Amino acid sequence: MGEFVTSIAENAMTGLASFTYQEVCLAWGVTDELAKLTETFSDVKKVVLDAEEKQRKDPRLTEWLGKLKDVCYDVDDVLDEFAFKELQMQVLNNRGNIVIVKVRTFFSRWNPLVFNIQMAHRIKEIRETLDRVAAEKALFPLEERAGDWQEVHVKRETHSFVQVHDVIGRDDDKKQIIIHLLNLRLKDPGVRENVSVISILGLGGMGKTTLAKLVYNDTRVVKNFELRMWVYVSDHFDIKRLVREIITSATNQNCGVDESLEQLQKKLQNVLTDKHFLLVLDDVWDKSQIGVTISKWLDLKTLLNVGANESKIIVTTRNESVTSIMGSVYVHPLKGLRREDCKSLFVQRAFGRREEEERYPQLVEIGDDIAEKCGGVPLGITTLGSMLCLKREQHAWSEVRDSDIWKLEQEHDHIFPALKLSYDALPPYLKPCFAFCSLFPKDYTFRSSELVPLWMAHGFLQSSKGSQEPEEMGLDYIRQICSRSLFQIHEDSIHFIAFQMHELVHDLAISVAQVECSSENFRPSTSNLDKKVRRVSISRDDLCMKEVRVPDYLLPLKKVWTILLPSPGDTVMVTNKPLLKTCIKRFKYLRALDLSGWSLEKLPSSIGNLSHLRYLNLSRNPSMQKLPDSICELQNLQTLLLSGCENLKGLPKDIGSLINLRKLVFTTSRMVLPEEIKSLTSLRHFEIHNCSNLESFGEVVQSLTDLRILVISNCGTLESLPQLSTPLKALVISDCEKLHLMSLGEGIRGLRSFSISKMSNLEALPHWLQDSKPSLQSIRIEHCVHLKALPEWLQSLMMLQQLVIEGCPELLALPEGMHHLVALKELKINDCSKLVESCRRKEGQDWSKIARVAKITIDGEIIASSDD
Repeated sequence: MGEFVTSIAENAMTGLASFTYQEVCLAWGVTDELAKLTETFSDVKKVVLDAEEKQRKDPRLTEWLGKLKDVCYDVDDVLDEFAFKELQMQVLNNRGNIVIVKVRTFFSRWNPLVFNIQMAHRIKEIRETLDRVAAEKALFPLEERAGDWQEVHVKRETHSFVQVHDVIGRDDDKKQIIIHLLNLRLKDPGVRENVSVISILGLGGMGKTTLAKLVYNDTRVVKNFELRMWVYVSDHFDIKRLVREIITSATNQNCGVDESLEQLQKKLQNVLTDKHFLLVLDDVWDKSQIGVTISKWLDLKTLLNVGANESKIIVTTRNESVTSIMGSVYVHPLKGLRREDCKSLFVQRAFGRREEEERYPQLVEIGDDIAEKCGGVPLGITTLGSMLCLKREQHAWSEVRDSDIWKLEQEHDHIFPALKLSYDALPPYLKPCFAFCSLFPKDYTFRSSELVPLWMAHGFLQSSKGSQEPEEMGLDYIRQICSRSLFQIHEDSIHFIAFQMHELVHDLAISVAQVECSSENFRPSTSNLDKKVRRVSISRDDLCMKEVRVPDYLLPLKKVWTILLPSPGDTVMVTNKPLLKTCIKRFKYLRALDLSGWSLEKLPSSIGNLSHLRYLNLSRNPSMQKLPDSICELQNLQTLLLSGCENLKGLPKDIGSLINLRKLVFTTSRMVLPEEIKSLTSLRHFEIHNCSNLESFGEVVQSLTDLRILVISNCGTLESLPQLSTPLKALVISDCEKLHLMSLGEGIRGLRSFSISKMSNLEALPHWLQDSKPSLQSIRIEHCVHLKALPEWLQSLMMLQQLVIEGCPELLALPEGMHHLVALKELKINDCSKLVESCRRKEGQDWSKIARVAKITIDGEIIASSDD
């Protein structure tokens, strides 16, 4: 469909109308052509929102919107060309007395006369195309409408994986499964099996995973099994992957990427032998031949059968044949919620508080009708309730109830119309962000630090707040989508968010992004692949073929903006030089390029031709020793990731020409950081990882005056940092044993987030944190095994909202003044045996200090909430 055209058109129009571009056009002599283009574009944009809503009834509108979208992208590319030339001029002006020969060498494509002719010709072509699209507008009865671009700012709220008080109508289901889980015996006593299978069977969106989590985290279950593991399976039952992930879940340690299946099998059996375990295999739905599936399962079952007697496996599945294949001794059919439970769940999400519900009896009545239309499917009820929670106008609720979307062919029973309504209700600026997530695999754990720079690279982050940093805007966007239950937050800690998408929500993202994106989740044949696809996600399986070549489905494409290789966790390295050559030569409009784990020894100098590039990921290329000088020509570059390039000897001397670079992630085996980094004056986010020989930062960090986030991890020889005078907002330090932390932060003020982990020599928190009393909102302390006490001055951090303490076995108690932390909303304590005992509800001596905290999680169990 013609999705999120409103957002794309708004971006293009904003660019055309900006004062900067008006000045650029005047300088380059193309003012008249762009003025005509702007006038026509402004007229067409007024009806785009109406066309998007009416296209469901008139397929011709979908085709028309597709043409308009393509013109919008062309406009964006042209404006970007002008902006790039201006950046080049800025770099030249900053350099001052550079010899003209060097200028021409540095900017090999520099020729103003040729540029003028080329751009004038392109603008004329775009204008003529837009004129034809504008003329077709008269074929449709479209109304002029203004888009609602007001941003909704959602207050930060942290979430756990599942909260018991949020789940309605599943008490009986949970009770039945736990009874069978703890008391089940094999029906045939002659069968010699240590492990038995319980299956939860139900339609997508019915809440199978939520129910399994309720059981998995129940206190009785936790106490009964000495080892619990959770693995997501999906529709590809791959033995090696599953064995690897079971080991990881059991040991909390990743397996080596090069380990063979035989090595993994031995490791798994060592982990499970004679252990009384519970394993959850979530969403088992193999579409392969039935005989192959049975064979795979029997192979895995043999490996698992070394566990102690009465070990259990819980399987969640949509496929009844899976329950038979796995020999389930008990199958629990999960049905839709009862009508009253549907109403209660909808009211909970739409109103939150009882008083709010009582104020709007007419809305409650309409809400009952909406909940009934969802057919008892919790996911549909949750998303629609969350969507309407900020709306109190009766007509808005009536439009949802009476929408013709409910009449669509329902591929997922009652769930797809409900999800589509939630998507349609997103503000225009959020829709492309949501659709972009279709490029990642199902069950992918998204991290804001990875996703937000990609959104930035594509110009998705638009704000009326001129002073708001785009990184903060991206976090706000994630929270807005989470508030509508389309994303499920796992962690929210001021400057970092981790979340997942339900598989059916992921299907929705694929559905609305098909014309935009081609991914391993949606791979149409080459013959019918839309040539206008802009974003491509490539499966690593496609790049690990014996015959190294360019995947066929890429060949018809010309205007690709994105090449990604999403890889959850450790993964195999790939080498595909023909693809890299094709990407650089063919896709000159690339905005984001992922070359992580490509086994590159060097990066082609032709990389400098990608003038539109904003995101470049070169992580995990340990053989790379040098970056080409041409990388300094990428003035648009915002994100450069070099983690895992430990043999990189340095950076090009002209790296300071990357005047837009905002994020740098770096690894080095050198004794000091390259001096060139301090010339990156726009840098906001700097990370340094796995630098085994690094002893000092020199003056590098001190020179980065706009730095906001600093992350240092696994630098075992690092002893000191310079005095930091930057307006730092977040500081993360991990596994730096020799770092003198107490003298590190003199001068640091204004921190909002502080995280310290794997510092075995840490016995107390650094006193300089007190200098951030007016601003500090989050503290995380993890795996500091000699930390014995928290300081009494902690009670003076009046802005503190989140305190996380994990893996600190010597910590005995919380400070006496904890009750003074009136802003504290979340307290999480895990793997701290002495502290856990003192914080247990009522019987613990520290309970009175923390009883008022909204959310308290102890060893994975939520023991208190403001909703209790």
